[in-house]
Parts: sequence; structure tokens; C-alpha cells
Amino acid sequence: MTTSTLSAASSTSSTTASSTTSSTDTDSSTSSTYDTYMTLLLTQLQNQNPTDPEDTSEITTQLATFEQLNLAEQNNSLLTDLSSSLQSLQGVVENSAAQSYLGTDIVALGDSAPLEDGEAEWYFVLDDDAASVNLSVSDEDGNVVYQTTTTGDEGSNNFVWDGTQSDGSVATSGVYTLSVTATDSDGNAVDSQTLMTGVVSALDLTGDDAVLYVNGVDVDLDDVQGTQTVS
Repeated sequence: MTTSTLSAASSTSSTTASSTTSSTDTDSSTSSTYDTYMTLLLTQLQNQNPTDPEDTSEITTQLATFEQLNLAEQNNSLLTDLSSSLQSLQGVVENSAAQSYLGTDIVALGDSAPLEDGEAEWYFVLDDDAASVNLSVSDEDGNVVYQTTTTGDEGSNNFVWDGTQSDGSVATSGVYTLSVTATDSDGNAVDSQTLMTGVVSALDLTGDDAVLYVNGVDVDLDDVQGTQTVS
């Protein structure tokens, strides 16, 4: 886990070395193929029947075919190098985006949120107006510690839990999960999506995808929906 800026020079050097190795290997393969082909062609010409020499048009066709193969190998090499460069660039862009969220209050896909300083906050997004929305908060062991029923409007709705459990006691700091079940006035289920929020306190840029740490909750960069002002 790291909050430091990645070394662009190190990344560029590594990518350049990899591309150079790939190009060298491909050039070597192409050269070897060419040498083998020309050796076979010369052997064929040297051992042809003098009374029935090879048709020059056939040789020309063979040369043209080889040239097409050679060009195809070169194009494949260029496409491979381009793909590698794009992947490296994408990694740099993603890491840069992740670093921009450090210290920022984000809103992201997820049903887990930290209870810190006596408050845990979620958003739930409804596909339609809901006459009844059951909100259930569970601890890290899956035990339901708080439940309430409210109404909800189509779109985004905010829910803030103060840490008071159903038995009146105060929950300890930690990560809690929100479950949402909504129905309309006719009793039909209303689809919902849960969003969590919190301040990005650290980053992990060591894997293939950047991971944000929001006070104990892991958040993938792709799950970030936006930011909000820290009050």
C-alpha cells in the first residue's frame, strides 16, 4: 500500500526495455525465416532439371507470398508493441486518477461503510418511488444491529446512521453493511442500488487495478461514482 507518486521514469524505462526486446525477437525471427526460405529456394534452383527449368512466374509468386508473410509479421509486431504501450499508458492514467482521490470524500458503489466518529453514511438509489423502504444495518459478523423503515423517492436517497443499535446501545467503530428492500404503494418490489461514502485515506497501486481505502473499506477505482464536499 502506498500514497506516493509512482516513478514515471521507472515505468517508461521498463516499458521501453520490454518493447525493445519484443522488436528484437521479432526481427530475429523474420530474418531467420527469410534466410531459411532463400536457402531452400537456391537449393531448388541449383538442383532443377536443366531440361525442365523452374517457371519464373512460380518463383515470382513464391517471393510475393513470402513478402506478404514478412509484412504480416512486421504488422503483428507493431500491433503488439502498440498494445503494450497503450496498456502501460492506461496504468499511468488510472494511477494518476486514483491519486487525485486521496483525501477526498467519495461516493462509490458498495453496501459497506465505516462507522467513524459516531456516523456511517450511505446512499440508496431507487428505480421508482417507494412507499416502504426497509433499511437493515449489519456488523462485520453479519449480525443485524439496527433496522428502520422509511419511504423513498425515485433516484438518490441519503441515509445516515448514528451508531445507535436496536437495543439502544452504541455500536463500536468499524465497518457496517446496509441492506435495502423497497416496495411501491401496490406492494411491488422496487429495484435499488446501494452507494457508500467516505474519505479516501490511502491507496494501493501495486496490483493490476488501483484500490482506494476508505477508512477500512476497499473500493475499486471503477466503482467511484463521484465526490462530495467534506463538511
